[in-house]
Amino acid sequence: MLVIGNGRMITRDPQNPFFENGAVAIEGSEIRKVGTTEDMKKEYPDAEYIDAKGGVIMPAFINAHEHIYSSFARGLSIKGYDPHGFLEILDGMWWTIDRNLTLEDTRLSAMATYIDSIKNGVTTTFDHHASFGHITDSLFKIEEAAKETGVRSCLCYEVSDRDGKDKAKEAVLENEAFIKHALADDSDMIAGMMGMHAQFTISDETMELAASHKPEGVGYHIHVAEGIEDLHDCLKKHGKRIVDRLMDCNILGEKTLLGHCIYINPHEMQLIKDTDTMVVHNPESNMGNACGCPPTMELVHR
Repeated sequence: MLVIGNGRMITRDPQNPFFENGAVAIEGSEIRKVGTTEDMKKEYPDAEYIDAKGGVIMPAFINAHEHIYSSFARGLSIKGYDPHGFLEILDGMWWTIDRNLTLEDTRLSAMATYIDSIKNGVTTTFDHHASFGHITDSLFKIEEAAKETGVRSCLCYEVSDRDGKDKAKEAVLENEAFIKHALADDSDMIAGMMGMHAQFTISDETMELAASHKPEGVGYHIHVAEGIEDLHDCLKKHGKRIVDRLMDCNILGEKTLLGHCIYINPHEMQLIKDTDTMVVHNPESNMGNACGCPPTMELVHR
């Protein structure tokens, strides 16, 4: 038994949402009770006690869209890198990094990310992985780090045609293998999704391949309208907006995550709402890549 007390405690109980001097009693992986520090100490006198020293005690954070492969990019300087626009940032920075990752690099990137997550109160991560330098077994290497650090993780591989059809197929099969592995896992600590980069790097053929290899009961995790170039590409190649294309490909739904959604219009917002699809806002990434701001609060109000 463990009691963490002497903190300003936020709960998820509408009847008792806040304790000025609160404590939480934990046994194993379960929260047994919350209350004032005084009451919890009296009720569990033999429990190990951790003093929060006036800090905040609250449920942990969930990171709903992470790129573990980018963890070593902080402070990185690439020779000759002088991007002009989002597509040059992708090709010059992020795709250059992921094309050079080995399996061990991926594992270490995950360790670095998970350690930082724990330090910042994040205990659940939805990762959208890319390592076109080595695709097969990359999600399993991330899982090794997740188990070692104890961070609950929902993982997927970023399917894309950008490095050719063979690697796109390999990415689809990596997703399929890991999803099946996660569905068979009974620890409640690991899950899988069918990951996709963005529609402008995915052909109809690859969309269909991903759909045919996606096990039942899981959704997609895909970038949507992160850059204006993505929208222009969809209009030019397919004669429709991005969310409409995803709707036609049967990608939308309550188990699917759409990352970014910066360049979407009211019609697309309504499709997202009607299909109960989830949207993830990524302010730090949007700022770093100079992509713009999504209509986040309009989506919330809808």
